Amino acid sequence: MNMKFWIIIVFIIISIKIKAQNIAVGSIDFMEERSRNEQLLGRLDSLVSFTLRPLPQSLINNYQNNLRKDKVNLQILPISLTQQYNTSAPSGWNDGSMVPAKGYQTLLTAGLYANYGPLKIQIKPEYVYAANPDFETFPLTETNNVRIGRISYLNTTDLPERLGDQKYHQLNWGQSSIRLDIKKISMGISTENLWWGPGNRNSLIMSNNAPGFLHFTINTREPIKTFLGSFEAQLISGKLKNSGFDSPDADYIVDGKDYKLPKEQQWRYLSGLSINYHPKWVPGLFLGLNRVFQIYNNSLGSGFSDYFPVITPFQKDKLKEEDAKDRDQVASLFIRWFFKESKTEFYFENGWNDHSQDILDLFESPSHSRAFLFGFSKIFILNSNKDNYLKFNFENTQLQQSADRIVRPAGAWYQHGIVRNGYTNMSQVIGAGIGPGSNSQTLDFSVWSKQKVWGIQLERFAHNLDFYYDVYDDYGNKWVDFNINSYIYRRYRNLGVNAKFNTSLMDNYQWQKNNFKLNMQLKVTLQYHF
Repeated sequence: MNMKFWIIIVFIIISIKIKAQNIAVGSIDFMEERSRNEQLLGRLDSLVSFTLRPLPQSLINNYQNNLRKDKVNLQILPISLTQQYNTSAPSGWNDGSMVPAKGYQTLLTAGLYANYGPLKIQIKPEYVYAANPDFETFPLTETNNVRIGRISYLNTTDLPERLGDQKYHQLNWGQSSIRLDIKKISMGISTENLWWGPGNRNSLIMSNNAPGFLHFTINTREPIKTFLGSFEAQLISGKLKNSGFDSPDADYIVDGKDYKLPKEQQWRYLSGLSINYHPKWVPGLFLGLNRVFQIYNNSLGSGFSDYFPVITPFQKDKLKEEDAKDRDQVASLFIRWFFKESKTEFYFENGWNDHSQDILDLFESPSHSRAFLFGFSKIFILNSNKDNYLKFNFENTQLQQSADRIVRPAGAWYQHGIVRNGYTNMSQVIGAGIGPGSNSQTLDFSVWSKQKVWGIQLERFAHNLDFYYDVYDDYGNKWVDFNINSYIYRRYRNLGVNAKFNTSLMDNYQWQKNNFKLNMQLKVTLQYHF
């Protein structure tokens, strides 16, 4: 790690300033969301879908055209320090390398960007430290039926409540990449966080909830225009890591019997595809598909369809011995439609965590293994030049199984009986941060100006309702949080400050009747631009 450190220092010493890198998913300066707002205001390319991120910075400005193609261009990337404190329990999601933990936690990131012609290198590692003190977890005093139901989730996901009993620290490559850009196509190796789909608060398939994972990517850098309309796409092959942590052994023992099923410790291969289409005859409309497979490395075959199963048929009757291949699939279809005239957008994503047997099966039971999210946004102008405005956003996410589960159980989203680490990387779900079986509804009101954003967010978060309905017969055990989150971002010349204060009212915490918790979370990020 000392070598990595000195390489970064050498590059910083000789660097000059340019701006051409990707805009990181979840950037603290709200650049992604501000750009999406600019599109609603009619000031940004209407062909950009905002359903495939990270976004190249060249999509939203003309920095790329200022680069010298015959020399090495270097830039010091902003240095960011995030500090967070949870008073009672872990809270929050979509925070990348940060982990679910009570108490104090910090994230430090810095780096550099360089390019020579079409070759682009971004080195931006992330260091995380969490004090990780003890907190109240699921009790061992529950009935045998409840505890065995809980153990089934522990055995089929890599989502330990607490990451060990020591202080947590991790250094990873963060938002780093090496790319070769050829016209409108980019290919390379990256550990950047990805976001697929139209959601603001959640994404069913790919989000920045977990740390970024190592992946090879080939993707469009900007919309590709055809006589039918424009297309954007990304194809990835990745490596998912296990957390290295597990729940205490006592959590698996009921009446002296050990129900623990040891998980594979090897890494998992991931194959993913996201593609969206904008029909030229319908302004503002985007239609898309996301699809991801994962499989343990020692179960991976050697054929083309083993490495790229995302291009195989969706129906099992079109596949040969699909169940015997021991791999897990999640997929979704989505739509985003925005209207510049009314400064409004609507979006919807519907996903499935299993194949349909055939077209008839999909037609008869479209809600089998389904999850969905939908939302809409509206901008209200506050001044004549549109620099100050109010934005309203509502989003509903449902991962809870549908009523179809009564006759045809599908298992909770992100949970799998063969790939028993679940749809995770480094102990966190890659998709929607609310996690298996959960639902959320979010209202967000924000005010925007050139150098400032402030807002308030109201949210209902119901924890793992699939587990709840499986094991409880009392309505009073439903674990629901009500979150009140206020936030502000302000730019002072080269310094950006992002502050969030979240109050979580946790009713029936850990599904325990009348167990009320109040968690206060303070999060402050300082970002210095060179």
